[in-house]
Amino acid sequence: MDVALLAERWEENQEHLKQHLGESTSQAFGARWVLMPSAPFPRYNHVGCIRVGGDEVEALIAAARRFFQAHGLPHVAFLVTPATRPAGLAERLLAEGYRMETVPVMVWDGTPLPAPACPDLRVVRLRPGEWELFWHVMRQVFFPGADGDYLAAGRKGVAVADALGARHYVAFLGKEPVGGGTLYPRARVGGIYNLCTLPAYQRRGVGTAVVRACIADALELGCEHVALTPTAMGRRLYLRLGFRDAYVERYLFQRLPHPSPGATGYR
Repeated sequence: MDVALLAERWEENQEHLKQHLGESTSQAFGARWVLMPSAPFPRYNHVGCIRVGGDEVEALIAAARRFFQAHGLPHVAFLVTPATRPAGLAERLLAEGYRMETVPVMVWDGTPLPAPACPDLRVVRLRPGEWELFWHVMRQVFFPGADGDYLAAGRKGVAVADALGARHYVAFLGKEPVGGGTLYPRARVGGIYNLCTLPAYQRRGVGTAVVRACIADALELGCEHVALTPTAMGRRLYLRLGFRDAYVERYLFQRLPHPSPGATGYR
C-alpha cells in the first residue's frame, strides 16, 4: 500500500467534506482551512491538506494563528499526515510547544463481508434529497437530548453532505428503521461516515449490513479504497470486517491568547 498516496486521497475526501460542513472555503497556501466554531476542537478547526515548501511554513503558521484567533477559536491547529509537506512539520510544531491528538485511519483490505445473520434486515440507499429518514435515525444515536444550534448544525451537516453527492443509507429490521450510515465518494476513496445503530438493535448485524452496502457502492463507483476513522467502540467491528490500520492522523494544536477588543475577521 502506498501510504502517502492513500493519505493524500483520504485527506482530500474528508477535508473537502469538512470544509463544506463548516464556515470556511479558504484554500490559502493551497491548503484546506476547516472552520466549525460550534465544535471548537482541533479535529474540526484546523489547516489540512498542507503541501508547502519549507520557506512558506513560517508564513502559513502566522496566517493560521491570525485566522483562528479572528474567529474566536481557543486554539490554532494543523492536520499532519504522511502526505503533508514539509514532512517534518509535526516535529517542528512539537518543538515549539504544540500538543498533539491522534486519530487512526482504517482501510478495508478486501475481505468479503459475512452474509446478513437476520433475514428481516435490509439496507436501503436513500435517493438524493430524501435524507430526512437517515437524520431521524442518526439524531437518536449521536444527538440524544440535544436541541438548539447544536442539533441544527447536525441536521445541516446531513443536508450539505447529501447536496455534495454523499449517499445516505438506512437499515430496516422489518419495517423499523434501526441504523444507517453515509458514503462519501471523492478522490478515489469511499469514505464511510456516521455509521450508527439504535441502542435497542445493537449486536444484530446492523452495522455490518450498512458497511457492506457502502463498500459495494464504493466499488461500483470506481473507488480504489474504502476508508474511515473509527471510534474506540467501533474499532473491534471494523477489524472483524477486514479494515486495517493504515496510518495515524496527527492534529497539532496550541492555545491562542484571547483576541483583543475590536479584532476584525480574517479575510
